[in-house]
Amino acid sequence: MPSQKDFWNSTSTVSSYRRSAQLYPPEIRLLGLLRDRWPSLEMLDIGVGAGRTTAYFAELAKRYVANDFAANMVAQASQRFAGRWPHASFQQGDATRLDGIAGASFDLVLFSYNGIDCVDFDARRLALSEMKRVCRPGGWVVFSSHNFYTIPRHLRFQFHPHPRRLLEEASRHRTMRGANPPSEQLLKQDQALFVDGTAADLRYAYVKPDLQEQTLKQMGFNEVRLYSCLNGDEITGTRAYENEDMSWVYYFCAV
Repeated sequence: MPSQKDFWNSTSTVSSYRRSAQLYPPEIRLLGLLRDRWPSLEMLDIGVGAGRTTAYFAELAKRYVANDFAANMVAQASQRFAGRWPHASFQQGDATRLDGIAGASFDLVLFSYNGIDCVDFDARRLALSEMKRVCRPGGWVVFSSHNFYTIPRHLRFQFHPHPRRLLEEASRHRTMRGANPPSEQLLKQDQALFVDGTAADLRYAYVKPDLQEQTLKQMGFNEVRLYSCLNGDEITGTRAYENEDMSWVYYFCAV
């Protein structure tokens, strides 16, 4: 089994992320939320991968810094956008230790594509603390995360009529069943390091949104809003995130 570093630095993973181009609905909402601030806004974009979000946000921000754990991802993004924006820079870094970045340096800190789920829960809290530290008062920390309530969907075998897809699903399902605790034990938890079978058998942090919201408020964020990956709408109904189709939840956290 490859390590996290090996997987994210691999040629195939970098290439697949190079093809990712679109913003997700909550990210489009973010554009509007800050529409009056973009000309003066300084942004830190963590887990930028090959530059999916760079193509949109670097154009708008006064200063844009892209950061990723994987050196090959940073190299790809830097090469892809070389010289396009003089106010944009690219750096390798660890979200749990934003070394070299002074406190209150950015107005917006974004960690998209569920990148924060690639670490365990202790490291997750460190990353959130660091993101809050480098964000100015009045700014926003925004991140996306897997929705714990989709685990039952992952645990089910998904039939495909195409033979190749069916074999892939059989392999995914077998790997997932062997790598995770029994489902009845797993679903009694509020959070879990879960192998969902989507990438290299790596474990991802799945957290119940109500627990995540509570944790963020305990950490001192002034306001926490939850948005659905499905349509970018704010999640306001009682436990509306208990939806197997809502794969990700975006958290907008006011500093």
